[in-house]
Amino acid sequence: MTLIEAPAPDQTAVVAYRPQPGMAERATIVFLILINQFGTPVNWFQESTGAASGVESDVLLSYGSFALISCLLIGLVGNGDAAFRTLASEPLLALYLFVIALSPIWAPTFGTSLTSMVNLGSMVGLAIILLVRYRPTEIIQLSAVAFSFGIVLDLIWVFAMGSLGRSAAGWDGIATQKNALGNHGLLGIMIFLLAARIFRRFRVPLYLLFLGSITLLVGSQSKTAMAAGLITAGSMVVFLAFRSRKTLAGAVFITLSTGAAVSAAFATANIGVLARWLDRDITLTGRTPLWAEVIFSIQERPWLGFGYEGYFGGPLSESHRITASDQFIWGPSHAHNAILQSALHVGVLFTFVFVLLNLRALVRATRHIRWVRGPIGLFPLVYLTMTTMTSFTESGIFTQRFGWALFIVAVVQAKVGVDEAKATGVLRLDQERELLAAATQTGPISLLDSLPRPA
Repeated sequence: MTLIEAPAPDQTAVVAYRPQPGMAERATIVFLILINQFGTPVNWFQESTGAASGVESDVLLSYGSFALISCLLIGLVGNGDAAFRTLASEPLLALYLFVIALSPIWAPTFGTSLTSMVNLGSMVGLAIILLVRYRPTEIIQLSAVAFSFGIVLDLIWVFAMGSLGRSAAGWDGIATQKNALGNHGLLGIMIFLLAARIFRRFRVPLYLLFLGSITLLVGSQSKTAMAAGLITAGSMVVFLAFRSRKTLAGAVFITLSTGAAVSAAFATANIGVLARWLDRDITLTGRTPLWAEVIFSIQERPWLGFGYEGYFGGPLSESHRITASDQFIWGPSHAHNAILQSALHVGVLFTFVFVLLNLRALVRATRHIRWVRGPIGLFPLVYLTMTTMTSFTESGIFTQRFGWALFIVAVVQAKVGVDEAKATGVLRLDQERELLAAATQTGPISLLDSLPRPA
C-alpha cells in the first residue's frame, strides 16, 4: 500500500490510499464483469426463450458473485473510511441505495426481493472496489478485456451455434433474448471506442471489437438499444466538438432534449410512418397499456412501492393480474420505463430522489468533460446519456447487473473527478507562484495573474 497525499490527475480523489492490485485480483474483476454482464455457460447453452436473460434469475450466479465480491471487499476493511466516502461523495446516491436495501422488508414477495437485493448489493460492492482500487482508465481497461470475451462469444454463438444464438425474433447470442444482446452491443460500443482512444497501442483489435459490437446491436433488432446507440454515438461527436467551448452546457442540453424527444416519439409511436419503421403497433408492442396498468398499481402503494423487484416477482407477485392477462401474452418482466420501475420499487418520493440524482450527475458530468483531459473525461456523460436514452421504453439500469456498477462509477467520477482536477490545478498554480516569487525574490507580483489556469 502506498500513501498518496496529492492525487494524480487520473486518480479518484475519494480515497486516501490506493493499493496496487495484483494480476490475480485483476483477473477476478474481469471474471466478475464477464459473468454478471454475459452470464455463465449455464445461461449460454439455453435455447432462446424470448423472455429476460437467465442472468437476472440465476440464483447461483447471484449468491456466488456476492460471496466473491465480499471476499474482495474484506481487503478494504482496513480502509473502510475510503469505501464509505466513495458512496457518501454523492448523498442522493447513498440515500437511494439505502432505501432500496431496506425495501425487501415491505415487499410482498420477500424472497424474490431479497435475491434481487443481493444482485444489486454485489454490483454496489463491485463499484466500490473499482473506484477505490483502480484508476478510471484501468476501469475501462478491465471492462474492455471482459467485454472482448463476451462479444467474441456472442459472435460465435450467432454465426456458428444455430438456434442457440438465433431465433425468429432476431439474434440472441449467448443471451436468451434479443434486448439482452442489444445491451451487450450497446455497452460494447462505448467501452471499446473509449478504450481504443485511451490505449492506442491496441486500437486495431479494439476497433474490430467495436465493429463487432455494432454488428450484434443491429442484428439483435432491439429498437431501443439501436436508437440509444445512434443517439449516444452522435452525442460523443457533439461533446468532443464543444468540449472546450463555453457553449458546452447548451450543447449537452440540446442533445439530451433531442434524444428525449426522439425516445418519447418511440414511446407514443402515434405516427403511422414511425410505427411501421419501428415494426411496432401504435402501442409500441403493448407498452402503453402496460404503463397504464403499472400506474394504477403505483397508486395503490405510492409511498414505499412494492420493494426492490417485488412487483414483477413471478406468479404469486402483484403483477399476476398483468402477466396472466391475454392482453400481455408477451410476458412483461419489468415496467419498460425507468421512472415507473423506480416507483414500483420504492414509491414516488424516492423516485423523485432518483430523478434528481440523475439530473445532478448529468450536470456534473458536463463539467467533468471540461476539467478532465483525455478520452476518459467523456465516460461519465456518455454513459449517463446512454442510460437516459434507454430509460424511456426500457427500464434502464434496473434491468442490468454490471450496468448498475457502471452507473455508480459514472456518478461518483462525475463528482470527484472535477473536485480532483480543480484541487490539482490549484496546487500547480500555487507551486508556480512560489517558484516565480523565489526567482524574483520580491514575493507575489501582479504578473502571476497572467499564468495559465486550468482549462
